[in-house]
Formats: sequence, structure tokens, C-alpha cells
Amino acid sequence: MKVQVIIALIALVRCYTAVSSSSSMVRDESKRSDFNKKLLQAAELYLLTRQCEISLPQKTSLVCRAKRFLVLTKMKKKWDLEESYGGFALLDSPGKWAFLATAFKDPFRRFNLEGYVQTVFVSDLSKVVYESLVNSITEKEISHNYNYQILSKYFELAAKLGGEVAMRASQYEPFITDKKEWISDKYFTQQRLAGVNPMSLRRVTFHGASEEPIGLDWDKLKELLNPNFDWETAVQKVLGNEDSIAEAIIQGRVYALRYELCDDLPREPDLTDSDPRRTMWDTLSPIALFVSAPDFITKQNKLAPVAIQMDYTPESVVFTPEDEGNWMMAKLNVQVTDLAYAQIVEHLAKVHFLMEPFCVILRRTLSSRHPLYQILQYHCRDLLIPNTIGAPVLVGEGEYMDQLFAFGSNGTDRLLNDAHPLSTWNVTDFRKELKKRGVDDKDLLPYFPYRDDGEKILEVIENLVKEYVDLYYYDNLDVKNDKEFRNYLNELSTDGSFFFHGRIGKIQGLPPKISTKEELCDIVTRIISQLSLQHATVNYPLSDYAEYTPNLPTKLYNDTRLKEGEFSVLRLPNRNTSVVEASFSNSLALYRFDTLFDYGNNLEDIKAVNLINEYYSYLMYNVQPKMQEVNEERKERGDLTYPYLIPRWIPNGIQT
Repeated sequence: MKVQVIIALIALVRCYTAVSSSSSMVRDESKRSDFNKKLLQAAELYLLTRQCEISLPQKTSLVCRAKRFLVLTKMKKKWDLEESYGGFALLDSPGKWAFLATAFKDPFRRFNLEGYVQTVFVSDLSKVVYESLVNSITEKEISHNYNYQILSKYFELAAKLGGEVAMRASQYEPFITDKKEWISDKYFTQQRLAGVNPMSLRRVTFHGASEEPIGLDWDKLKELLNPNFDWETAVQKVLGNEDSIAEAIIQGRVYALRYELCDDLPREPDLTDSDPRRTMWDTLSPIALFVSAPDFITKQNKLAPVAIQMDYTPESVVFTPEDEGNWMMAKLNVQVTDLAYAQIVEHLAKVHFLMEPFCVILRRTLSSRHPLYQILQYHCRDLLIPNTIGAPVLVGEGEYMDQLFAFGSNGTDRLLNDAHPLSTWNVTDFRKELKKRGVDDKDLLPYFPYRDDGEKILEVIENLVKEYVDLYYYDNLDVKNDKEFRNYLNELSTDGSFFFHGRIGKIQGLPPKISTKEELCDIVTRIISQLSLQHATVNYPLSDYAEYTPNLPTKLYNDTRLKEGEFSVLRLPNRNTSVVEASFSNSLALYRFDTLFDYGNNLEDIKAVNLINEYYSYLMYNVQPKMQEVNEERKERGDLTYPYLIPRWIPNGIQT
């Protein structure tokens, strides 16, 4: 059959050459041109209708190579990047409505797009209904904590209108449900390890002349700390000994939160609260100190809070757990900044925007018949929907960031600009990022659900990718000869030679070429992990912890009805802001349209079908039950659980 195809192609080329050169057969130039076009169209039609196998480009037939080249040439015209928010490269789209129309026509993307539109509709509808209900009651403003509980419960129930794709993991897995306790010292501390943002806590160390410094440098941190506060005594008190801070740091027991990107954020007008008795705080950049203290009952170390400095300048006031109302405001001050930083930097910049070029350039450089395209398309399928449709609603003037946070859209722009140079290939290395922060020691931090659960999922991804690569790449030579993947890296890497709109779309730290299967496995693993594991981490906890305003407010206030140092709900966002936050949390952090590695039966190559299905079953029936047992044990100990990385709750990619 292959011989017949080659003979036919040779005959076609000979016929074309003969016709083109023979003035006696076709003397009229316009007729010749028309004939040539028709001949080329016929050849193109033949190639496009040709069925080709799933294979590496160098291992397919000449006809299929020609088809792959033809299709990719067309795809380069459709899939391009342009510089957007903060310098990130996003899809060059003709507009939201044109994007929607194109996506709806694509059967591969239509289901999830319809689901995304449903999430927005249900979220907006539940907000409108709530506001109409509130307008019918006399108490328009929130004056008691139970009002926040009722608001949160309403949005929990309203989310069920979204159906099965809107199930809340915390309602089906072991979970600490007493929301009033979440801001307690214990759970406030554990949210650094199992909450909305487990990426900011760092061990305090002495960097000195270290080539690869770990954690946060004490010498630099000390310059920012209030010199009038006795930091050493505060640390000794929590540790229960007389060791100096220097000794505690050397032992690896001192940890801190420091949000450098949040220093001096601007302040925008308050769009949701016009009460003249209330004055909105600036978004501060607090410094929080913790220690890993020995627990003499469990014989294990536990992270405990020491003190919180309200801003990053040395004259800023410092509070400790003994300061009652001021301590509560200090914790909430951390929560406000932590939430903002997590969602703009760790979530939007380092996941959504960082990964978009990987998915756009995938379409430009890898044929749909490439083995890696076959699986990566499922992890990339939904990313462009929230980035193209949702990002403008998030960061646009007068939109969510302006309504929710004191720094507004202008502060968001600054955070994205500052986050851009930090959003490199390096942040996709799960283990190295933990080590870089100094939080990988399981003796000093035995409780760290994000680290421990994430490691289990990462191991499965690594093993699957290795076996999948082995199906198609027999040796390192196959990697070197894979022209399509070579082009993929070349377009993505800052060190690539391919001139692709200057530096737009380039990923700092990504190798421009590779030569081994080991390197290939690492790259594919990190792409899948960042789109699935890491996005689940920064996204889905919002549906619990951010929906309840007294735990994770977006603003804080001074109020003339309160004395200095006094805490009450009057310090918290009003009903308008809280409704926006709850509705936003639902639309962003509830919906899941698939489950990690559930797409096996959709693949064409039976070898791939069997392998992906095998790993999906392993996740569901081996890994998942063990992780659920661990979560049950956490709950029995009275610790925050972490349902967000249990396999059934991890989607393949970024969906909202």
C-alpha cells in the first residue's frame, strides 16, 4: 500500500511538472494558474483526508509527514501570542465574543466552555437573588458574626445549582467545618501549610556567602523588624527554652512570612462601602514570625505563631497572641495580604499566565498525531477559557480587584508586572521550590499537607510520564530526532534561536533543546503537574476559606464606633463586599469538569489507552483511599485536613 501511495505522489508531481512546463498544453497564463491551484488543492485535500497513525514525526510515512507539515503551517496562523497583562504572553485573540464563537464550534472544547459559562451564570444569579433577599430585610449591614455564617451557608447551598461539576470537596471528605475556629491561632497557623496559600512560608536562615541560599535571610529580615520589640524573648517564650534567636535559626526552627511584592501597594477608592463611619485600611505588607516548637505530648514539632509586625517598615507596631483584639486584627491583616498575594502572584501569574504559552505553542508546533500532543491536549484544554474570558473581569477597571481589595486594579497591574520576572520555569519544580524555601524537612515540619500530599500525586505523574514516553521513544536518539518537540522548546525558551515576536512567549529557564529521555520526562511531568496539581492547590481552597469573610477578608476598616485596639465585625468588610467575595470564590473555585488522567478511553492508540487507564485506576483505588485515611487521621488529631489533592478532586487542567 505504501508503495502505491508513493508511486501515486510521484506521478502527481510529474504530471504537475509536465503541465506547468508545456506551453502547448496550457498556453493561457490564467488557465495555467487556475489549473495549478486546483492541482494543489487536490493534493492538499488528499493529504488532509489521509489517516495517519500516532507516532513521532521521524517514524511516520512520507505522506503523513507532509500532512503534519501542512496542518502545522495552518495552525501557526491561528495560534499566536501577544504581550498582555504585566508583560505576560497570552493568546492573540480577536476578542472575547470571537473566541467564544470559535470555541463553541470545537467539539473538544465545547463541553467545558458550556460548563464555564454555567459557572458564571449560576454565580451571578445566586448573587442577584441574595441581594434581593437582603433588600427585603431591615438589617442591611452585618453587625453580628452569625450574619457572615448565614451568608456563607447561602452560597454553599446556591452552588449546588451548578450540579455535579460544582461539588465541594470539603462536603464529601474529612474536614474541619467549624468556621468560627478557622481564625484561631492553631488554624491560622495551619492555613500557612494547608490553606489557600501554602507557598509563602519560608525558613529563616543565615545566607552568608551561600551560592544557593535557602529560605529567608535573617540579616536582611532583621533590618526591617521593629528594634523596640523584644524578638528574642518572644521566640524563647514560644519555644519554651532560653536559646538565642541565632541558635534557633541554626536549628532550623524559625519561619516567617514576608511579602516583598506587597510593599507600598497603592490605595484605590472603596467601591463597595461608603459608610462615613468607616475608613478602609491600606493593604499592608506584614511580617509574621513562627517557630517550630517541640510538643511534649506528641513528641513532634509543631509550627506556632510568635508575633506579627503590621507592615514591613521598622517603625511598624508588633503584636503577639497576648494582645487580644489587636492580635486578631494582626492575624486578619496577614490574611488580607496573603490572599491578595496568593491569587495575583501564585495563582494568576505563576500558574494561569505562565502556562498559557505552553498550551498555545503546543498547537503551533506539535501535530495532533504526536504522542505528547495526545495527552497534553487534555491538560491544556480549558486554560484559554478562564484566561481569555475571565481575566478581563478579574483585573479590569471597576471589576473584581477594584471591588474586593484596597489596592484595586492599579495595584493588581503592579503585582503582575513584579511577578512576571519571577514566573519562570523554575517555579514548576515542586521539590526544588520546597527546598528553596526551606520547608522540606519533615522533622521540623511534620505537618505540611500540601508538601506531603503533593509529593504523592507528583510521583504518580512522574511514573506515568516515564512509561508513556517509553511507549514511543525507544532511546535518546529518538528524542534528538523529534523535530516537532524540538521546535516546541525552541519557541518557548528564552535561549531558543527561533525568532518569535522578540521575547514574547519565552519562558526563562526552560532549556531550548534536550537530548535524553530523562530530560523529556522532566519537562512533560512539570507541565502536567503545574496545570493540575499546582492549580488545584492555589484554586480550590478558596471555595472554603475565602467564602467565609471573618477568616479571609479582602479589606479591613477603622470604625468610629470602636475604640483603638478593639475588635468586632465592624472591622470586617460589609455585606456588599462579602457577597462579591463569596460569589467570586464560588465561580472560581468550585467547578471541576474532569478528573486527573480520566481520558484514557478517548485516546486512539490502544497502548496509550491501557497505560492511562491503568494509572487512573491506580489513583482512584490505591492512592486515593490512603490519602483519605491520612485526612481522617488529621481530623481526629484536630488538624486542618486537605481534601484538595485527593485524586478525585484534581482536574486535568485549569478550568476556572
